[in-house]
Amino acid sequence: MVIVAHDRVRNHEIDSDDLRRFLLSIPDNKTEGLPGYFPIVINMPVLITHNIATELHIYNGSIGRLVRIVTDDDQNFQNNHNFSHPKFPTNTVYITQLLYALVELPQSKLTSCLTNLQPTIVPIKRLLNNKTSITISRTQLPIVPAYAMTTHKCQGKTLPYGIIDLVPPPYSKSDLANVYVPISRFTSAGTMAIL
Repeated sequence: MVIVAHDRVRNHEIDSDDLRRFLLSIPDNKTEGLPGYFPIVINMPVLITHNIATELHIYNGSIGRLVRIVTDDDQNFQNNHNFSHPKFPTNTVYITQLLYALVELPQSKLTSCLTNLQPTIVPIKRLLNNKTSITISRTQLPIVPAYAMTTHKCQGKTLPYGIIDLVPPPYSKSDLANVYVPISRFTSAGTMAIL
């Protein structure tokens, strides 16, 4: 399944399929981390990318697990060719009417149970981003897959297990912090592997 971002230009719906496809193809580093196409698998690890409720420990960098997605009752789960993308298989289901995602966040301080939800299950709504200079706004879930993360994103976390790649990217210099931070995220040497 792929969640498709909802883009608007000058607060109006987009009528042109070509413009819609172009906007959806813009890399997420140009859209404040909100991707046009967000492939999902239920139970995949996710990383919250924006501060949602810091007092409840639902903030940028929180790691959780995608439990479920909730869509509008009118959502058609057939393959919608208006949103298809060549990098996804032809049988991909594109979700365009997303209401929210349910994410399990074990570190959440949410104490009162929401109706029919465990205390650690948090509904995450799409985030509206309208800070672009050409007046295009986008709504999308503020989460990304958490199969890997940068040294910067893992700061301050204790991770149960993982693999550490100590080879710096070609564009950066080797730095002691780039070695210390990832190694110090684990409680014992037996829970990490170093490449």
